[in-house]
Amino acid sequence: MMLPARPNRSDGVWQPVKSSVVPVTIMVRIYSIKGFFIISILLTYIHSVPVDAQNIALEEAQKVRQQKLEKEVAHVLEARRELSQRLLWDWGGSERFMFLTYDDIDNASVSDKRRTQKSNNFYLWGNLNLDDIHSFYVRFRGQHIDWNQGDEYRSTENQFKWNLEEGFDQGIYTITIDKALRKYFKYEIPVQMELKAGRFRSSIGRQIAYAKNANGIELNGRSKWVDFKFFGFKNLIDEENIDFSVPGFRDSRRFFYGTEVKYKRLKRHVPYLFALMQEDHSGESPEDPDQDYEYNSRYYGIGSRGQIIKNLYYEIEGIRQEGKSYPEAATVGIEPDNEQIEAWALDASLSYNYNIITHPTFSAQYAFGSGDPDRTDRVTNTIGGNEEGSTDRNFLNFGYIDTGLSLAPRISNLRMLKLGCSLYPLEHMQNKNVNVEVNYFLFRKDEKEGAISDTRADRRIRNIGKEFDVNITWKIFSDLSASIDYGRFYPGNAYSDKDARDFVMATIMFQF
Repeated sequence: MMLPARPNRSDGVWQPVKSSVVPVTIMVRIYSIKGFFIISILLTYIHSVPVDAQNIALEEAQKVRQQKLEKEVAHVLEARRELSQRLLWDWGGSERFMFLTYDDIDNASVSDKRRTQKSNNFYLWGNLNLDDIHSFYVRFRGQHIDWNQGDEYRSTENQFKWNLEEGFDQGIYTITIDKALRKYFKYEIPVQMELKAGRFRSSIGRQIAYAKNANGIELNGRSKWVDFKFFGFKNLIDEENIDFSVPGFRDSRRFFYGTEVKYKRLKRHVPYLFALMQEDHSGESPEDPDQDYEYNSRYYGIGSRGQIIKNLYYEIEGIRQEGKSYPEAATVGIEPDNEQIEAWALDASLSYNYNIITHPTFSAQYAFGSGDPDRTDRVTNTIGGNEEGSTDRNFLNFGYIDTGLSLAPRISNLRMLKLGCSLYPLEHMQNKNVNVEVNYFLFRKDEKEGAISDTRADRRIRNIGKEFDVNITWKIFSDLSASIDYGRFYPGNAYSDKDARDFVMATIMFQF
């Protein structure tokens, strides 16, 4: 049966979930790409779909996949931005079309659900460089999402999304401090320093603890001995709370403060340290008189990357999480005290590059995030989370790590082994524009009694399953690329339903 909505604690009455119907809309857009015109006609019909707790649970994997897509797009757009900063003025944009379809099996109702989505993301950016000291960068984003009828997770998803908050993707003012001191004050400092302020994407360490597009300020420094970073950010106003059980979880208010230092004087190794503090000021709407939901966490990381022998490279990072979280109230009318957080994460990888035709790269990765046996329902939630009077051992992060395409779980209560290979199969034809990557995943629970982010793993057994992924990327021209991804997850004994799940995604991206 479907999971019901949470009862109101004050009167015990189950609250109905509302649904809405939005009529048909038609939009026509015309884009010019280096002399070619693209006409995009978007036809949208929004089906009435109730927002229920089960849909929220199934949506979690799609959020992890979305982080992967945003990371890949950010890498492409940031490369273009860095080139544009050398010019007085530059502008450009991109158009990314995507089709994806995947199995979203609901064990509770013993039915197989395939979801299909088409989406269109349009980016337009401009950059102004003054004296090679001041830089102004702005990027706007328009998005259209078109789920097949009945496949959306909520009734408001099938629509063209653009407003000032969602459409203003980035806005950055950057000042190069060492150059400014040299030009305006004739003063030299032995460190290259850059201060950024506005809305932009930032991360710390290997991006596991924190990686977000947010509003804030960041100071970066580089010297012969060390690189350093200090930042403070507030999440975007439309970002949902990671805790789905908070009343009014569609909005959240979190602050992040971090620092990172890298040591560069070793010949083949770059060790680093970082610290991150996260403060939760989200609140509740409406207020819950019997339950507190704040989750305040701190992360301390140590890591290194470098070369072991010729062509053999490594990366390793360990994270200690501390802080305070609230357990679910054991007694109605009595708010529990907050409990200590003590959690861990580890990410270690090796890669070997063969300098032969097709340039194959073989890789192995082990990743681990500690779990809490009390969390038998949701790894992110207060309700159904840690029990009162016990330490919270669940590692909960605000960043990203690749955990496959089909399962796409959080790193919470997870142990993962990943084996991969990538190569350029057409290199013998003087073509290095086609890349093929294959990955194999093995998943296990850290605590067999605890849940993982995929709540369909309904049995208290460690064996989560295995997954096979393949990605083919083709750089057709300098401004046109295409890719196709396929993933298949084979559930293990932690699942009652052993049916394999498929994930297929195709994208094409123009830049101008």
